[in-house]
Amino acid sequence: MGQTQPSYCNTEGPRKQRLASRYAMPVAVELLLEAGVRIRAVTRDISASGIFVVVDKNVEVDPYLRFLITFPEQITTSCKLFALCDGVVVRRETSKGSQGLAIQIQKYQFLNSVS
Repeated sequence: MGQTQPSYCNTEGPRKQRLASRYAMPVAVELLLEAGVRIRAVTRDISASGIFVVVDKNVEVDPYLRFLITFPEQITTSCKLFALCDGVVVRRETSKGSQGLAIQIQKYQFLNSVS
């Protein structure tokens, strides 16, 4: 008998050529735009190489952006953890006033706290 994976392990589907497994994991993200503008978003899924975030409005963002992922205690099993990331938007989706962004992670740094 094969083992079943938890429901958040989304490894099946039409895109089996992915480099990393995706996990349906809603976590808070802040898109850090020019002039100190911060846009709140939430992940639809996340992997080692990228994230898909949903924002509740259509926003114009540069293809290259910096963002901050907040991993809560429930995920890290100890304390809140932050990842400051640089990435590139590789796909956009719009639907009923919200916008989804597929972002390929180029570089990241884990942080214990943010100011």
